Amino acid sequence: MERAATIEDVMAIIDRMSQEIKAMAQETDKQIKETDKQIKETDKQIKETNRQIKETNKKIGELGGRLGEIVEYISSPHLEKKFKRFGIVLDTFIIGHILEEPGKGIIAEVDIFLSNGEYVVAVEAKSKPKIEDIDNHVERMKKLRAYANRHNDPRKYIGAIAGLVVSEAVKGYAFKQGFPVLVPSGESIELECPSGFVPKEW
Repeated sequence: MERAATIEDVMAIIDRMSQEIKAMAQETDKQIKETDKQIKETDKQIKETNRQIKETNKKIGELGGRLGEIVEYISSPHLEKKFKRFGIVLDTFIIGHILEEPGKGIIAEVDIFLSNGEYVVAVEAKSKPKIEDIDNHVERMKKLRAYANRHNDPRKYIGAIAGLVVSEAVKGYAFKQGFPVLVPSGESIELECPSGFVPKEW
């Protein structure tokens, strides 16, 4: 015959359950603190990673800027003479030419700007030109032509692309848009274009 539970038995059961619940609560609290610690550590790592990414992007940007300058200066020695093959003799040479208009701000920025009384040659210089750079230069040439028209400048505008490394695909695309391509050759710079090529005039 089973013995009836006494008040002491019930209290013992309640005490045991209380101890188990307390132990579970402590374990849960421990896990929560550990998870919180891991979250904080992960957050710290994410912030550090973001910092490193920003620093890397900054360095890449600075490097890109320096490469742009290198391209401009590599392209510059005797550059005005390279266009004689098109019957153009240039006498003015400017690196980093900016066209502005009152009330309109900057109209266009030209890496290398060459000119004479009849022609203007605008050279876009990139370390490694891409197709989109060619498209951007087409739009730049349109802006230069519009600017010239507003200022009664009858000169013919020609564009060119200069690069340290220019893929054949990019060269081909540049030629189709009417741009000759300037690339390093030894200690000098060479102007490349297909046989019979005539640069587009804006």
